[in-house]
Amino acid sequence: MSNVKKLSRVIPAFTATLLVSLAIAGGASADTTEDKIAGALTTPPPVEMNIMNVNPMNSYLIDAVSSIRKTSSGMDISGNTYASQTANSIGVDFFLQRWTGSVWVEVASSSGSSTNSNSYYGTKSFSAIEGYYYRGKTIHFATVNGKTETQVMYTESLLMGN
Repeated sequence: MSNVKKLSRVIPAFTATLLVSLAIAGGASADTTEDKIAGALTTPPPVEMNIMNVNPMNSYLIDAVSSIRKTSSGMDISGNTYASQTANSIGVDFFLQRWTGSVWVEVASSSGSSTNSNSYYGTKSFSAIEGYYYRGKTIHFATVNGKTETQVMYTESLLMGN
């Protein structure tokens, strides 16, 4: 019985010690001004694995590609959408997202589309503020006979400025 009592005291003590250790270790990697790149107003966004494939369950939306490019005044986001057959409507909804230091927020948007085509290619230009990280979010769509299929894509992030 004394072993059970000892164990019932040891487990909560061990758990408390473990939680305190994790809390201290977690705080050790908190963002500091040293983590910022010269000219940046926030720390960089986390590196994300963007292995995006078009949904294999799609019937006709077969490929989607997006990219972002820095310009002298902002960011250009490009998007390509491909269908396996002529679509009544095919295109891309473009969103510019800015990194706040903790989350991505949408700051601007635009759309482009074609009718009676099996592909769409478009580029939209957006203003951007120096010192912030930006990325593109694109929603590719194709509508055939009233049924719309979509695919969401994200670009890499770029620092505006420098």
